[in-house]
Amino acid sequence: MTAFVLGATGFVGREVVRQLCVRATPVVAHVRPDSMQLQDWRKRFAKLGATIDTSPWDAETLALGLDKARATELYILIGTTRGRAKADGVDGDIYERVDYGLTKIAVAAAKAMQGDKPRLIYLSGLGADADARGAYMRARGKAEDAVRNSGLPWAIARPAIITGERDESRTGERAAAVIGDGILAVAAVFGGKRLQQRYKSTTPDVLAAALIRLAESPEHDRIADGSELR
Repeated sequence: MTAFVLGATGFVGREVVRQLCVRATPVVAHVRPDSMQLQDWRKRFAKLGATIDTSPWDAETLALGLDKARATELYILIGTTRGRAKADGVDGDIYERVDYGLTKIAVAAAKAMQGDKPRLIYLSGLGADADARGAYMRARGKAEDAVRNSGLPWAIARPAIITGERDESRTGERAAAVIGDGILAVAAVFGGKRLQQRYKSTTPDVLAAALIRLAESPEHDRIADGSELR
């Protein structure tokens, strides 16, 4: 198996790359060709034992990269935040353009491969729905639809809040996780264990391990959340 990781420089993506390398799985880590930290990422991933791909976000070109890698697993771990989008000069509906738009390109690239097609492993979020009122969950829902309708084997992960040390400060997220986990712990005492399992926060290392299990499982075309991601 060869894993191709889109979003390899992200919060969860870099941990997926690290764990795959530890398992001696051949890994190709995708880094944007215009990344300001491209050379740093080259060194960091090379030290882990991963190969670097810098294909631009174009379905035809990305398909060539996937074919070259002979990718059997395509991890789509992409997303953005308002702060990051502003820094990258992305305006308008940032989630539509990044979370959904880039996923659509990734799916098109996988379908355009000349060789055997890979399994798609998409990192979504709990509450994703193409008809959601919020822009973020709506874009995630549309991205899920693109993955499910691809005609390729797929697995979708829907975690709740992901916490840990990030490159950017997200104090509100950490506070929400602490408060939410506390409420869920109380609920579990009064019979709400299923609720706790579904909505409890997780960390990049735990989630990365779960994503790898989904990629390597003989089962596919499934959505996993809660305890399945721990």
